[in-house]
Amino acid sequence: MTTATKLIGRLLGGALLPRGAGPWSLRRLLVLPLFTLLFLALQAVHWIGFLLDEIFFRGYRRVEVREPLFVVGMPRSGTSFLQRVLAEDTERFTTLRLWELLLAPSVTERKIWLGLGRLDGWMGRPAGRLLDGLASRGFAFMDDVHPVDFQEPEEDYFLLLPVFACFLLVLAWPEHRSLWALTRFDDLPAAVRRPILRHYRRCLQRHLYVVGPERRILSKNPSFTPLVRSLRETFRDAAFVGCVRDPMEAVPSLLSSLEGGAALFGWNVTEPRYRDRFVTMLRDFALRLDHEVGEMPERGLLLPLPELSADVPGSVRRIYETFGWTRGPVLEAALARRAGRPPRAPSGHRYALDDFGLEPEEVRHRFREAYRRLDFVGSIAGPNGATVPSPCVDPSTP
Repeated sequence: MTTATKLIGRLLGGALLPRGAGPWSLRRLLVLPLFTLLFLALQAVHWIGFLLDEIFFRGYRRVEVREPLFVVGMPRSGTSFLQRVLAEDTERFTTLRLWELLLAPSVTERKIWLGLGRLDGWMGRPAGRLLDGLASRGFAFMDDVHPVDFQEPEEDYFLLLPVFACFLLVLAWPEHRSLWALTRFDDLPAAVRRPILRHYRRCLQRHLYVVGPERRILSKNPSFTPLVRSLRETFRDAAFVGCVRDPMEAVPSLLSSLEGGAALFGWNVTEPRYRDRFVTMLRDFALRLDHEVGEMPERGLLLPLPELSADVPGSVRRIYETFGWTRGPVLEAALARRAGRPPRAPSGHRYALDDFGLEPEEVRHRFREAYRRLDFVGSIAGPNGATVPSPCVDPSTP
């Protein structure tokens, strides 16, 4: 029995019996079974698409994934913003958008949706406007934390949903060991890692098959921080940017960003048994960044959030110089436009350690090794007197 099949069984068990997620509640009893059925139905559609790819579009397997860039890091450390800035270099990069990740990971699905999109465009986009409106209202609660738009670049760890290896599923099943094991992915047996990595690579090949094999993949996933070693083995010419942020800010920001999703599925992130798991995960991510990304100077770069916030063009140019890439006119024009802007305004996402029953001394103690090994500030002398946003609000939201 495969790892994915075993996890499906556990997911179905969690739908019928909400174990390990706090007391029984009407909300969880209603939401979790419905979510599970819809989730499994969508993944079944994707697997049909993957099967059809092997029949009609098998040429995707010959596509090479060359020189991908992986933006990893501590969650809530500016990775989304950096992805969207780098995605403006359309001469070099291609990055997957949310609709492609959730609705069309296969070539077959992509072509069907693109065909329907062209038909909708000829009719004045009635379906497109309807979907945009539904998404805008449905994801409105995320606006201050992580704005969601089907047409915008997003984390491609959604490609791992069909093999049940996407850590986001922990929101629905916060006690599943298989999901928490993903936070230590590089430490898992090769027999577990290899099928997941093979699936991910083939999904990237499918994307390049559609958009053009000459493009370079831009992937942004804080949840890929524990996969850096495995990704280096899978993509030998890959480059990595690791975003870091002071744990005093990153810890409450992460916990605050999870509150809405946790509440939807009937559990509370402030409960110590959940809160402490996420804090430990964040600490482990910080140490892995230092060990995996910080120790490969030619193919890795650590970028503190204050440095990125203070000087976006300078940070991007530093990335290109580190990896020996040429900046084309499209990127230079985009950076010139950003150079004339004031520093990014902080979002409305507000949080504090005491919201989650944490004291500053406790966080400093738990992250003492990370503070010793990592520079969380960097060079923050930005252009035109740029200043770093206040730590009481979240500057990591695009």
